[in-house]
Amino acid sequence: MIRSRLAALAVLILAALPIRADDRSTEILRYECRTDVARRETTLFANGTIRLRKGQIGNEKMGLAELAPDKLEGFLNRLAAEDLSESKSPDPGPGGAWIERCDLRLQLPGKDLQTWQFGQYDPLPLNLSHVVRIAQELEKKVTIVKEADDLPADYEPRPGDVLRHTGDGNRYRVISFTSDNKGVELEGIDQPIELYVPKDQLRKKFTALLSRDE
Repeated sequence: MIRSRLAALAVLILAALPIRADDRSTEILRYECRTDVARRETTLFANGTIRLRKGQIGNEKMGLAELAPDKLEGFLNRLAAEDLSESKSPDPGPGGAWIERCDLRLQLPGKDLQTWQFGQYDPLPLNLSHVVRIAQELEKKVTIVKEADDLPADYEPRPGDVLRHTGDGNRYRVISFTSDNKGVELEGIDQPIELYVPKDQLRKKFTALLSRDE
């Protein structure tokens, strides 16, 4: 009888305790942008873990990073300092298959969930743009291990080179260079698109050299 009463009392005490979600799965911030073929998602969890998913939809790569407690507190303070009470999603701007549409979710400890949707070129309220920049800072802290067929460290583009795009996996051919020789003009093989990319950004934008004219 005594044991059963103690067991019942324990159940009542546990039921009265507040249910606390696991910090490892509690999202503080999630910033996701996508086109028709690719997406990138940065998530900050309550325990300081940053998760980055990036790449072709259905074939994204993932990386993780950890914030020290003081660094996490710093980011939380910066986010909390932004008055977002009047910040709303902007009216939709230009759209298209290659223009990113973004979703931003923010739920600071003890605060209600806030969400916004906007396009790559939509003008944002100042405070909301600050939060987006914080999300982009978090993204840069994560390193995704690259594939073995990355562009060589000493890669120099040549006309005729066929490269694979990091985001959508499509192929692009190097056509020519800008007059100052600092930019590269590329033509889409799988999509009718022309790109101009600074030479020092090629390794970020393209993941492999598929073929080269000899």
